[in-house]
Amino acid sequence: MKNEEKKLNIYKIMRVLHRDIGFLTIGLTLVYVLSGVLLIYRNTDFMKMEKTEEKQLAASLSGSEVAQQLRIRNFKVEREEGAVIYFKEGHYNGDTGMSVITRKVYIPPFDKLVNLHKVTGAHSLSVLSLIYGCMLFFLAFSSLFMFRFGSRKSKRGIVMIIISIVLTVVIVAFV
Repeated sequence: MKNEEKKLNIYKIMRVLHRDIGFLTIGLTLVYVLSGVLLIYRNTDFMKMEKTEEKQLAASLSGSEVAQQLRIRNFKVEREEGAVIYFKEGHYNGDTGMSVITRKVYIPPFDKLVNLHKVTGAHSLSVLSLIYGCMLFFLAFSSLFMFRFGSRKSKRGIVMIIISIVLTVVIVAFV
C-alpha cells in the first residue's frame, strides 16, 4: 500500500511541476515565437529601419581590408571612383578613411528579441536560453508521468513520441 502511495505521489508531484513550469514556459515561448517569426522574414524589410553610421578607418585601405575592418559579410566592391570604394552597404573614402554604412536593423524592442535566437555561450542571455531549454526538456519528460505507466494512454503517448522522433529524423534527412 505504501509503495502505491509513493507512486501516486510521484505522479502528483510531476503533474504539479508540469503545470507550474508549463505556465512559466508559456511566457518564454511567446517571446521566442515572436522573435522566430521575425527571423523567418529576415531577408525582407519587415519591422526594420535604416540606420546610417559613419566610421573612421585608416586611409588608403583596399576593398578586402575595408570589409575586414567593417565586418561586412559577403562584401563586394561595386565600383571605384578615384579613392572612393562603393559597396552595397555604403562607401569608403580612401583619402580621408571615412566610411559611411547604411544597414537595415530591427526596430526596438524587436532588435533585442531577435538576439534571443542568436545567443552564443559567451552572451549574457545564454543563461536564459539554457533555462528555457531545460524547462522544455522537463515538460517533455514530465508529460510521461501524466498517466500511469502501462496504461492505454501512456502506451499511446510512447507511440506518439516514437512517431515524432521518426518524423523529425526523416524531415531533417530529406529536406
